[in-house]
This record gives sequence, C-alpha cells and structure tokens, in this order.
Amino acid sequence: MRRFHWISLIVAGLTLAACAGRRGGNEGSVAHSTPSTRSGNTIYREDCARCHGPQGEGVAGQYDETLYGEQSMTSLARYIHRTMPDDRKEKTSEADARAVAEFIHGAFYSPQARARNTPARIEFSRLTQRRYRESVADLLSGFAETRQTERSGGLQAEYFQSKGMNKKDKSALQRIDPIVRFDFGTNSPTPDITADQFSIAWSGSVLAPESGEYQFRVTTPNGARLYVNTDLAAGDSNRRDDSDAKREEALVDLWVSSGGVERQGSGTLYLLGGRSYPLRLDYFKFKEKTAAVRLEWKPPHGPWTGIPSSVLSPDGSSATPIIGTAFPAEDSSLGYERGHSISKEWWRTITRAGTETSELVAERIRRLASLPADLTNRTELSRRMQDFCSQLAERAFRRPLDTELRHRTVDLWFQPGVALEDSVKRSVLAVMTSPRFLYPESEGRQDSHTAAARLALVLWDSLPDETLRKAANRGEVSTPDQIRAQARRMIQNPRAKAKLRRFFDHWLDAEAADDIAKDPKSYPGFDAEMVQDLRTSLNHFVDSVVWSDASDYRQLLLSDELYLNAPLHRYYGVESLGNTNRGSSGGATNTLDDAFVPVRFNPEQRAGVLTHPFLLSAHSYYRSSSPIHRGVFLTRKVLGRFLKPPPMAIEFMDDRFDPSLTMREKVTQLTEKPQCMACHATINPLGFSLEQFDAAGRFRLEDTRKPVNATSEYQTADGKTLTLRGPRDLARHAAESPDARRGFVRQLFQHTVQQAPDAYGAGSLQKLDLAFEHSCCNVRQLLVEIAVHTATLDPKNPSRK
Repeated sequence: MRRFHWISLIVAGLTLAACAGRRGGNEGSVAHSTPSTRSGNTIYREDCARCHGPQGEGVAGQYDETLYGEQSMTSLARYIHRTMPDDRKEKTSEADARAVAEFIHGAFYSPQARARNTPARIEFSRLTQRRYRESVADLLSGFAETRQTERSGGLQAEYFQSKGMNKKDKSALQRIDPIVRFDFGTNSPTPDITADQFSIAWSGSVLAPESGEYQFRVTTPNGARLYVNTDLAAGDSNRRDDSDAKREEALVDLWVSSGGVERQGSGTLYLLGGRSYPLRLDYFKFKEKTAAVRLEWKPPHGPWTGIPSSVLSPDGSSATPIIGTAFPAEDSSLGYERGHSISKEWWRTITRAGTETSELVAERIRRLASLPADLTNRTELSRRMQDFCSQLAERAFRRPLDTELRHRTVDLWFQPGVALEDSVKRSVLAVMTSPRFLYPESEGRQDSHTAAARLALVLWDSLPDETLRKAANRGEVSTPDQIRAQARRMIQNPRAKAKLRRFFDHWLDAEAADDIAKDPKSYPGFDAEMVQDLRTSLNHFVDSVVWSDASDYRQLLLSDELYLNAPLHRYYGVESLGNTNRGSSGGATNTLDDAFVPVRFNPEQRAGVLTHPFLLSAHSYYRSSSPIHRGVFLTRKVLGRFLKPPPMAIEFMDDRFDPSLTMREKVTQLTEKPQCMACHATINPLGFSLEQFDAAGRFRLEDTRKPVNATSEYQTADGKTLTLRGPRDLARHAAESPDARRGFVRQLFQHTVQQAPDAYGAGSLQKLDLAFEHSCCNVRQLLVEIAVHTATLDPKNPSRK
C-alpha cells in the first residue's frame, strides 16, 4: 500500500488565534467590526500578543505555534479579514486587518524579517556518514594505482576451449557482451568451441549510480565465480584455473559442480555512487548436458534485474576501499542532510570506523606504501611507513603537517618493541578520530587549503584530489577565478555527477518513493519492474537536461519528452508523437528491448518532471490520484513555497464518499473549511492541474465517467491570481516564477553545502539567484558558483569575499 494512507489537513502557517476574540462572543454569521484608529503595532500588542507573544513566538496554553511564513502582505491581510477572530461573530475590518498584516509581516512574519531578527550563521558541522565513507575511500585509493573507465556498453568477454582441468586451453573468441544472459542449451557459444567443455571470462567494471547496498546474483547449472570490487592478489594471474595460487574471495562462488541442476548464488556489497568497480565473472561448462548463465543485480530502490549495459564497461578499474561500519541515521529535519550534533553513539561509531580503516591500511601497507617485497630491514621499513602515515595524515587533514602535529600523529606511535603493523594501526586511528579530519572547518582560517577542502566537500563530499592538493600547495586556490577553474574541472568527475543525482532524487522526492504499488485490478502490469523502469526513465531525463550544453533548469519543467523503453512505451506511449531519433542518453547501446530513448508527447499533456509517471504515481494512492499530495510536492519542492507541518492528520477514507464523485470533488469537500483552506487554497489548485493523470501517471480525460476538470484559480505568493488550465500552464508558471527559481537555488545550496545560504553572507541567496538567472538557468554553472561562493568565505569576516 502506498505510504500516503492519510491526508493532512494543513492548518495555516499564518493562522492567528485572535486572542481578543477569546474574551467572549458567539459563533454566527460573519460580520465585520468598524475600523479603529489604532496602528497595526497597537492592535497586535493589545489584542493579539497575549496569545501569540510579542514577536509571534507563541504562548503555551494559548497558541504555541510560531507566526511565520511566506504569504504576501496582501494575502495575509485578506486571511485576517476573512477569519479573525476565529471564535467571534464579528470579524476584523479590512483596514485593521491590513494594518496588523503590515506590522507582523515587517516585524517577524516574513523571511526578510526573520533573517533580520535572527541572522543566519554557519552551524557546527562534522562529517556525515556519506562524507566519511567518501573521504576514506578517496584517502586510501589515492595511494594505489587508479584506473578510470572510459567506455560503456558491456563487459569484455573471452571464450575458451577447455581441456580437462585447463579451462583456458585455447582462446577462441573475444568480444564485448552488452549483458550476461545466455542460454546455450546443448550447443556451444561459437563454432570454434566444442559443446562438451568450454569456459568464458567476462571482465570490466560496473558503475554504481547511487550509494547503497547492491545485491549481485548468478544463476547457472554449471560452474561460476563472481568477483566485484576486488583486485588480483599477488600471484593470482589466473582466476579461471583450479590452481592452488592465492586468490581473492569471490562474492559468489558456484565453482563446484551441481550435476547440471540450475542454482543461484548471491552476495551483497555496499557501493558508493558515482564510482566504477572491477567486476569479473568466470564461468565454465564441463560435461553437463546444458549450458546457461545469467548475471543480475538488485540496486538500491530496485528489484532484481539484469545489469544494464549502460553501467557496464569493458575497461578495468581499481578496487575502492569501502568501510562496512554501520552509521546512525543523520538528521534531515531541515530538509537536507547535515552533521550538526555529536552523541555517544556517533563517537562509538567513529571509533569503530577508524579501527576498521586502520586495519584496512595495515593489511595493505606494502601495496599502499609501495614497499618492495624483499625489504625486511626494520629501520628502513619503519622510516617508509612513517612517511606513508605522514602523507595519509596530510591528505586526511587537508593541509600539510607542521613538526609538532607530525610528531603527535605519526612519530609518537612508532616505538621500539612495537610491531610496525600495530604502529601503523595506531597512527591511522589517531588520524581518523582527529578533529582535523572529522570537523573540516576546525582550522578557522582562510587560505588555499581551506578553499580546496570546501570545494571537495561541496562537489564530491570528499577530500581534495592530487591535482587540487598540488594547486593548494602552490597557493593557487585563492582567487575566485582560480577556484572557479578547479570547480569546472571537478564537476566533470563522476562523483560530482552522483552528487547531483542525489540532489535531484531529493528535490523530486524520488528517494522516498520505494514502496510505490498499485491495485493490480485497476492497473494491470504496473509492478515492481515497471517502477524500476520509471525510476530509470526519470534519471535518464534529468541527466539529458542537466548534462546537455545548456543545462537549462527550465527544460526540466517544460520538456515534452519522456525516456521510454519498450515496456514503458507500451504502457504510456498511446498519446506519444514518436521518437526524436536521438538515441538513449549516454550513448550506450543495447541489443535488447530495454534501451531507453526519448519520445515526444503532446506538449499540452506532458511537461517535464511535473508530469513524469514516476512522480505522478509516487504522489498518488493505491487506486486513485491524490491532488493533495501532488499539490504539497509542487508547493514545497517545485515552487519553493513554505508550508508548516500539519498540526493534525485525518485519514482519507475513500469509501465514505459518494462513489460517483471525482477525486477533485472529494478533495474539495474534505478541505472546504476556512482553517483548512488557509493552506489548501495554495495546495489544491496545483494538485487539480494534474488531475488529467491517473494513479499510474497515464493521461486521461475522465474520472468516474465524468470529464476531468483540470482548471483552477491559483494565488501566487505575491497575491496575484493565475488561471491554471492544466499541466502546461503549471509548467510555464513554475519555469517563469522567480520564487520557484530561487527555491531551486536554495535547495541545491542546502543539499551540497549542508548550511543555509545566508550563513555565507547576507544576500548570498539573492546573489546566487541573480547569477543563475544571468546564466540562462544553467544548473551546472549554478553548482560551480555555489562552490566558488562557499570556498571564498573568510570565516572571520563572512561579508568579505
């Protein structure tokens, strides 16, 4: 069942208790008092403050909600005039309502007033679990030879004729296989190989699109071993033979024959998004009747499926060290992940993670420190290991070590009589639990190293790479132009692309849509595989816009294209105008019908992410659409408007309504009370504009055999009234709205920096928004400017850039 099993009746973020009205009075028909001669300040102080507090902070036992929001002064005055006092027959006159609204709007209600009264500041910040994992991975990978994948489209395959125990007796065929899904039956894979015994080795890399747990599965009646994220061990040049050579542990091991009975083996790994991992599948047939093999995965948020060719590469890559320590959940109460608190549980976790990291280093110390295998002299080994630990500390602390810090972090731990591996562990643990690593802003000074550290955190959630470190050592990460040049280089890295992908998952609520399900009777064919295809479709669409030359944020809202594979086209393509003949994003090829290609639709029926079936189905019920959930999503995320959390929640029970009513009619009945309409006057019109789409996101003209009414009157934040006649009008308004654009800038800043924009100087949000507008809303350029803006901050004088 969809997670939205109830509807929140959102009572106004601007609701006033009208304390004067609590002195008496009876409910009855609405009347209005005659205007008084008092000022808005006086009216509020004499009639309202006893319940709302002098600065709108609320009063316990009366009205403990803080008065703040983003309604215009005109809208606020209109609400006060219409509803206040809420328990008296006589309502506030227009003149008095306008005076009170003007006062509270300027004194404490509006965002500008709140910013003036409580200026934003840079909050305490530690590494979040994501930043910790990313930093450790890059810290250790930086000492090993790194290989980058350049191609996609499948795995490198080599087919061999086997002879007894020698499974690679003769190479017969080399090619790139887009996927591993073969059923050879009783035949051989190629005429140059006999059918009774042969082997195949698939090698290359797999790209993890996002961070999380990945399950890998091999199905075969023959023998197979799967290796993921492992490097060849010393002396292990041939994993495919049954030799006694030392080998890395396989993730899936089905090497021992099952007598021709099909079986499955699976394994689970935590992978960091935006990175490629070495993958190798060794397979052989020996005398069994049939031959078949299938490689699948279960990515985060998805079902079991074949690994698509778009994330497979025939190029090899280096293994990435990933710590397995489980971290406590991070706080996201402000709408973005941030590390703002320390607890005993967190410190215990950091200690365990540091211990695990120290053990990883000690196990690989000869490879990481480039120590010759024949080097046995303790004095020389100790010197080289200390130098390695010093380099590791410099990279972790994001700046060079002085003599005293090197002594406390490195030299102190290498003592006579202590095993060198133990000394390495102690030094590494001291580094990994040091405030200089855990709290990146602890230095409190502005120089090239600070700027480099901020760039790496904002764009990669990690540490500076070698190029950035060398530039910082030369003092060349100081000026805005120098920082901007580095940011433009860094944004092309897959880690930056993965971070942008995470932001769009957050912005579009995709990260919370894991349990989408629909009634199979009402929506046959809408299953877990389709949900995964829809998620992939959304990712393809966002990537196609963000990584295009224009990178135009507005096209995310206005485009009339969807990326569809064959199953999605059969389900959603009835109203399409046909392919655009541009191929799938990323240029990957695939021989199956699961390739995603852009398909144009009637522009009056599809409008970018607003009408993408994944989001429409995510913000719907099990059997029906949900204008409220769609409206809340549009209000908060797309239009950047403010909604306070609902003080009460009422379950939506569809069976209590007349079954002949449309969903729009049901929602109108449910939210018609004035206290509901304070917020639903904004929410409902937005949701109603998408009522031409059912719970699966398919376009429709009828609901319960009645024509769908997608037209509504919507009041903007500045008090203007717009007529929305469907998704295209909604998209145009969102694309042209300064508030929506500014909301997008704010959310991207918060997600990448994990701080409020104006903490980096008053007017920071407006400055970045203006630059975004002047760049023709280029998303990549906006991310660069956010990185530059934060990297040039002087902590001692935030207003100076």
